[in-house]
Amino acid sequence: NGGVSPKDLYPQFSYSVGPYFSPSYFDPDQPVRADVGVSGKVKYNPAPGWTISGELRHRLVGNIADTTRTSNSVLPRVRTDTALYAQATSTSLNRLYVSRQWKPNANVYARVSAGYFERMFGGVSAEVLWKPASSRLAIGVEANYAQQRDFNQGLGFRDYGIATGHVSAYYEFGKGYHGQLDVGRYLAGDVGATVSVSRTFQNGWEFGGFFTLTNVSAAEFGEGSFDKGISLTVPINWFLGKPSTQSVSTVIRPIQRDGGARLSVPGRLYEQVRGAHSTSVSNDWARVWE
Repeated sequence: NGGVSPKDLYPQFSYSVGPYFSPSYFDPDQPVRADVGVSGKVKYNPAPGWTISGELRHRLVGNIADTTRTSNSVLPRVRTDTALYAQATSTSLNRLYVSRQWKPNANVYARVSAGYFERMFGGVSAEVLWKPASSRLAIGVEANYAQQRDFNQGLGFRDYGIATGHVSAYYEFGKGYHGQLDVGRYLAGDVGATVSVSRTFQNGWEFGGFFTLTNVSAAEFGEGSFDKGISLTVPINWFLGKPSTQSVSTVIRPIQRDGGARLSVPGRLYEQVRGAHSTSVSNDWARVWE
């Protein structure tokens, strides 16, 4: 019939080389620190639903490694050793992982990932999401085993490992407002919940805020008492001047401590599915770039 099967589009390979900017805020000795360097990314899709992806970074200039403050955390140091990661090397393997995504049925989506997910942790992750296209509500379950990476961010790991996981509820309130509730176990072994609220504007920008409360007391948590912050996502097309599905995101916290810290797993399902459903409902790609 002359049509193209989705399988005929595979394998796919892409790569990019460009700058990266990594900020750090609210150090009492210097409120704003940042590293700037070059990032090389590769992505390979051998078949539908399969992704192999990696990112290598080289720091050119920056002062995050210059901090002389050391962690006084009484919790496992899952986030407060940031300076040690920056001091250990200027060239790092930021991510390298393999992921498989599929649909068990019409309203259920699944993902399994393994590898080096972020600069501090790697491991294995599994996720299931229930999200009918016509529903404002979505429910997800994620389970992970995370192992802390060596400070030099190569292929090695440190001794600390932990099982984490969350049950998540997502809700679209309308007019661009979204809410999310995550309940489960965090990287330091604490148990609690994160509440997030965000708004996506017609131009694609997204602004939000969140807070996390766990069974870690304010005294154990340390300065700041509990984890909270704001998030900002900007579509890449604002910089390129042409349509793109990619975006740049940043999170600003008053202070980064170890309590309420969640594993950063690339390719979580909800944002992918929500975006696909929004496009399907509107059936008008031009509106995506407004």
